[in-house]
Amino acid sequence: MTIIQGLQEFFLSCPLMGDNKINVDYLPEDGIQYSINTSPATAIIKTYTDGSTMRQYEFDISSVNPYSSNELQSIANSGFYEELSDWLEQQNRIQNFPILPSEKTPIKIETLSTGYLFTTTPKSGRYQIQCRLIYLQEA
Repeated sequence: MTIIQGLQEFFLSCPLMGDNKINVDYLPEDGIQYSINTSPATAIIKTYTDGSTMRQYEFDISSVNPYSSNELQSIANSGFYEELSDWLEQQNRIQNFPILPSEKTPIKIETLSTGYLFTTTPKSGRYQIQCRLIYLQEA
């Protein structure tokens, strides 16, 4: 088990994703699919005297959605990411976290940005939201 595998399984349990595929570092040009993409970040936040470390794993969730001048479609696309942010907050409150390798203990999963339109083609838009997982890694 890796962190990215744990994240993929975690987001597969999100009711907002429906039956759509959740890829890792890959997003097709059309069709509603999602991707978890790793982001560059400093991994270690804090080092403790026993050698254990508080770490972060930054990633974004992105999707390809229908895109046009239709205002209702744009609201639905952006609204999904607002709901996803709310879902992540709820998971924190109930302490439901991704399953990680045994030496890593999840502490928090959160969004770092609002969802936003990243790129467009004439018929589809790529939306994304930046997130991070904070965890304790044993020495």
